[in-house]
Amino acid sequence: MAPSRALPRLPSRSHFFTPTRFSTRRFFSSTPPPAGADISARSRLQKFNDRLPRFLRRYTTPLLGAPTTHITSFLVLHEFTAVAPLFALFAVFHYSGWMPTLTSGEGGAFNEAVQRFGKWMTKKGWVDSEDAEAAKTASATGVNGDNSQLVTEQKGVKLVFEFAAAYAVTKALLPLRIVASVWATPWFARVFIGPLGRRMGRILRKRST
Repeated sequence: MAPSRALPRLPSRSHFFTPTRFSTRRFFSSTPPPAGADISARSRLQKFNDRLPRFLRRYTTPLLGAPTTHITSFLVLHEFTAVAPLFALFAVFHYSGWMPTLTSGEGGAFNEAVQRFGKWMTKKGWVDSEDAEAAKTASATGVNGDNSQLVTEQKGVKLVFEFAAAYAVTKALLPLRIVASVWATPWFARVFIGPLGRRMGRILRKRST
C-alpha cells in the first residue's frame, strides 16, 4: 500500500482577518527606480516634498521611490487641483457677488495674492494700475471679502479681490488636494500617463528609423 501523503496545511482564520492599517506605501513600490528614469520629474517632486509640512510628507514621500509614470501623474494632478479650484472659485465669487471674509490666518495668503494677481492682471490689461494699487491698499488695511464698500464700487478692485480670495481658499485646501492627488495617482498613471508615454515612444522610434 502506498504511504499516505500528509494533507496540506491550511492557513488559520486569523490569516484571512488580520487587520491592516491604511498606508500610501501599498500604492507605490519602495524598490529603486528603473534605469533611465526621468531625473527632472523626480527632482521636482523632491523639492516639492521638502517644502511640505511634515504631516503631509507621509503621503508624498513613498512617491520618491515610485516609477516615473506615478511621479509624473502626481505632479500633473497636483497642478490640476491647484488650477481648477482657483478658476472655479473665482467664477463662484464673481457671478454670485459673494466672497468669504477671510480670517487672520488666511489673511497672509490673501494679501500675497492681491499683490501677485494685481500685477498679473495689470499686465494682461484686465484692470488698471490704479485699481491694483487700491486693492493692495485695501488688503493691507485689513479690508477683505464682502465687508469692503470699495470692492463693490470699483470693478477692477473687485476682480483682484475675487482672484485673491479664490487663491487663499485653494491654498487652504492643500492637505485635501495632496491626499486626493496621491489617491488618484495609480489610476491616472495606468489610464493616461502610461499609455501616452508608450504612444509617444512608438512615434519617436518611427521617426528615428
